[in-house]
Amino acid sequence: MDSCFGIAGKDWVLIVCDTAVNRSIMTLKHNEDKITPLNNYKILGCAGEQTERYNFSNYLKANLTLQEFRTGHELGVEATAQYMRTEMATALRRAPYQVNCLMGGYDNTDGRCKLYWLDYLGTLQQVNKGAQGYCGYFVNSILDNEFKADMTLDQGIACAKKCIYEMNHRFMVNQHGFVGKVVTKDGVREVTDQL
Repeated sequence: MDSCFGIAGKDWVLIVCDTAVNRSIMTLKHNEDKITPLNNYKILGCAGEQTERYNFSNYLKANLTLQEFRTGHELGVEATAQYMRTEMATALRRAPYQVNCLMGGYDNTDGRCKLYWLDYLGTLQQVNKGAQGYCGYFVNSILDNEFKADMTLDQGIACAKKCIYEMNHRFMVNQHGFVGKVVTKDGVREVTDQL
């Protein structure tokens, strides 16, 4: 019952996730941060079972760090997305992760931000806006109506506020809080207090 959505502007990416951990009919936690910083310029928002979400995101973070130590070079945003897709597709044939992801980052070579949508089957797509989990039923129409190619970060945050309002008023499951993180050329920062 996780919710994760994201918006990409030209020089920023915003990913927002709910903070609830649910199991069956129980809510176990209200303050889980489901957005993992992969490094200074990339973040990964995940929706799925808590253990698989935690294992997959930390597995990616550790292996990307190891690869950077081995080669002396940090993978770009697209290369990181392709690596995630390869790992998800490989795991699909052994022990699949039931995790859907949104990965966003700032690409230093292109000088722009990118957002990638990855599902549990290993389907990868670069998108301008996207949603994973149950929130897709409610926020995709808002994202479609509000998105503009030249959006500012303030307009993106206003759009995220509308999405959160919709989730709080129309979704039968009460999601107490949301966490939001932004990636720009200056790095990753949290914008939860502005949502």
